[in-house]
Amino acid sequence: MKLGIESEISPLASVVLHTPGAEIEAMTPSTAEELLYNDIIPLSVVQSHHQQLKDVLNLFCDVYELTDLAETALRDESLRSRLCSEIIGDATPRASEEAAWTSLEELLALPPGELVRALVEGIPLRRDSLQTFLSERRYVHPPLPNLYFMRDSAAVVRSGLVTGAMAYPVRAPESRLVAAAVAGSLGTESPLLFAGGDEARNGCRLEGGDLLVLGPNLLAVGVSDRSNAAAIDRLTGSILQTFSEPLRVIAVPLPQQRFAIHLDMLFTMIDHHRALVHAPHMLGNSPLPVVEMWIEPGRLPTFTRHTSLLACLATLGMEIEPILCGGENPVKQEREQWLSGTNAFAVAPGQILVYDCNTATLEELARAGFRIRTALDFITENTPPAPEECLAITIPGAELARGGGGPRCMTLPLQRRDRFPSRRD
Repeated sequence: MKLGIESEISPLASVVLHTPGAEIEAMTPSTAEELLYNDIIPLSVVQSHHQQLKDVLNLFCDVYELTDLAETALRDESLRSRLCSEIIGDATPRASEEAAWTSLEELLALPPGELVRALVEGIPLRRDSLQTFLSERRYVHPPLPNLYFMRDSAAVVRSGLVTGAMAYPVRAPESRLVAAAVAGSLGTESPLLFAGGDEARNGCRLEGGDLLVLGPNLLAVGVSDRSNAAAIDRLTGSILQTFSEPLRVIAVPLPQQRFAIHLDMLFTMIDHHRALVHAPHMLGNSPLPVVEMWIEPGRLPTFTRHTSLLACLATLGMEIEPILCGGENPVKQEREQWLSGTNAFAVAPGQILVYDCNTATLEELARAGFRIRTALDFITENTPPAPEECLAITIPGAELARGGGGPRCMTLPLQRRDRFPSRRD
């Protein structure tokens, strides 16, 4: 398994997913908001729809399950001990200190597979003292229902791994688990560019949905409720030190509102010169202004302001044709952006995965020359598209989107090729 991401759209070689499991059903109406959900979601439905995503991706690339990688990595006793200590240490005290450390001892005694399951599905609070008996909390370590949004907790830049400094403590274990699973499977072959679990203690916040790799040395980053400038400075410094090449970063300050949790909820690349965009904040009379940062080894960075992300990219020779999420209708734009209509995932240039519930967005894609196909039809036919075909494969998304993300959010690409594979590859 190797890392190599220099683009958002190059042909996909490998990806990590997490299939939603029992952690989804640990969430109740009273705890949904605490776990960053708008509502509870039915496990059987989201599993079925997520399986379609996985089946489509299997036709394009190698697909790894996060829990499989984690189980393999945690056979290493030192890694297992470090992960469990970090997760317990990150946690806001939910019971007595004694109860927390008792759980740590029990975790370390578990076989790797059972340990992974406990970390993902949650560790119930043991009612063995008056303090814990009276506690309103149900878990020492809460379940991780957001884990299937893999992109939040990690990303790959070139050959390096970035793990998330999660904005909300309830999600901190996701970053730790992904770091152990991916880094443990890679060994020392790839650099860790940003250790989010440690950086979070320094006040940094960074999630992968705010990190778009537009070229080998070109990043677009969202400065959002989930990612701050301090983390971006730390990440860019690490990239510069690791690769010793000039780096251009376009920082996009986002509205501090829930619909704009990440940059990829407003803008995603879907082809060499085309992107899905949320028009109210990317186009028109008042698009989000951006800051271009140019960094060279051994020199102070320079900063240039631009009126919009698309205007900035145009100055760099990237003329982007915007395809509107929700079309021209303001009501549909708002509704479909909320349902992750902009959050497409490219498996190759001009070949993307999108949610089927965003009908106005699909109409815009069709007008732009994309052939629209359902995931089930594509899986049944099992015929790879021609490299030049523009294709939008639809995944059932009405329930998956209620968790707050789309196909890009649910995928952690590890490697992309610089060309389409031949039949012998």
